Amino acid sequence: MAKKAAQSKKEEPVLKAFKPFEHFCKALLDAYVVVNYEGRVVKCNQLFSALTGKKTRMVLKCDSLDELIRLNITGTLLSVKDILAYQSPTRIDEVRGDSGVRSGLNLILGIYPFTEAKAPAEQGCFLLIRDVTAETNLQDKYKVKATQSITDKLTGLYNRVYFEQYLPSALSDFAKKPESDQKISVIMADIDHFKHVNDTYGHQAGDFILEKVANIFRQKFRKTDILCRYGGEEFLAILPSTELKGAAMAAEKLREAVEEDIFLFEKKEIPVTISLGLAQIKIGKEDGKEAIARADQALYESKKLGRNQVSVHDGKDLTSKAPGRNVKKPDPD
Repeated sequence: MAKKAAQSKKEEPVLKAFKPFEHFCKALLDAYVVVNYEGRVVKCNQLFSALTGKKTRMVLKCDSLDELIRLNITGTLLSVKDILAYQSPTRIDEVRGDSGVRSGLNLILGIYPFTEAKAPAEQGCFLLIRDVTAETNLQDKYKVKATQSITDKLTGLYNRVYFEQYLPSALSDFAKKPESDQKISVIMADIDHFKHVNDTYGHQAGDFILEKVANIFRQKFRKTDILCRYGGEEFLAILPSTELKGAAMAAEKLREAVEEDIFLFEKKEIPVTISLGLAQIKIGKEDGKEAIARADQALYESKKLGRNQVSVHDGKDLTSKAPGRNVKKPDPD
């Protein structure tokens, strides 16, 4: 009896603080709990009981909110002690929860601390819990579907559909910038002798090479660059805020990285090189297709001169930079 009286005394301040809100809370469509300064649930609604899978009388017998639901933010535990540490009304999004009967919960928390100037430590808080698991899962499905529609399945790079959507929007944005900042370069790359690889080592080897070259693209370019599998063994990179000189340096680093990497498939080393062509888009004067055509001409020039090199089309002339050493190559296509 004495223990029950002591417990009631601990709960009394927070229940008193909650009293003005109690009538309003009956209309809430979200789960809520009232927690005392020790972290014990002293009041809750049926929605919270349903969330935990326990009857209300069992919820109120637990020593801590942590026994009823485990919360975390990006993998870091959010305990009832952490919740009680908030001294002002707070909203926390993207909280993950596990109630024992339900795991993988996606929650939004609203924390309203009850504080009193004389004895803030003897108060507690009101915790509103919105379960958005169903909505989040639905959004995730749409995100996955949307991502799949613009991503190449084999390489994980953007596909041509995304590129054709991205470029007009990017050109429109860059046209609004000062003329000195209106710089977008295009790099086209093609895996040398790819047909020979497929014919000699098989299409699985070809897929392996495509994936590995795509990974090298990701490693060598910036996160702001747009990388696409343009078709077959052809790749395309859009480099925002980059003039020809910078794009040529990036292209050469990429060429060297592919040349120097080891492509080992089923214990067989396959020599792989790429040819590249690049051009700069004339913002406000063309829609991008002309620059891509120039980059394609430069790529053809690289192939014509022996492959495994970078060629540049500056809008007037073609120039090529051959690699600094001879490379053993498979027989021509």
